[in-house]
Amino acid sequence: MPEAVYRHQARTPTAVDDVWKSLQNPDTWATVAGVDTTSDHTHDGTGLTGFRFTTSIAGVTYRGTARVTGSQPGQEMTLAILSNELTGSITVELSGEESGTTLDVEITMAPAGFLGTMIFGVVTSAVSRGFQESVERLAADMS
Repeated sequence: MPEAVYRHQARTPTAVDDVWKSLQNPDTWATVAGVDTTSDHTHDGTGLTGFRFTTSIAGVTYRGTARVTGSQPGQEMTLAILSNELTGSITVELSGEESGTTLDVEITMAPAGFLGTMIFGVVTSAVSRGFQESVERLAADMS
């Protein structure tokens, strides 16, 4: 089954602790994942654990869920993404420095089901066109 992986690094002048706090807000993840809306946010007392989302691709709205599968405060956070059409993950690794934070963002995705296979090329094309810009916008929004 085909898989697509995209990775980009961006810097923000914001301290790593404040960046980490931003990652606990589902709307922060929407910036990099191309998400239109988030809902049903869940937290476990220490941080975000998941949410539902919608996204539009080529004029069609898709629904899915995001669940935190890895979390090392101040260092790394990974979301597993699942919809009827796609599966994948988004990982943000943080490197705190005196002058701010570097965010290393990676998205991995693969088609799920027949429709996912049919639209995978459209989805990967859209992601590849906007991924670097979305990571830069994510970093800028944190400052």
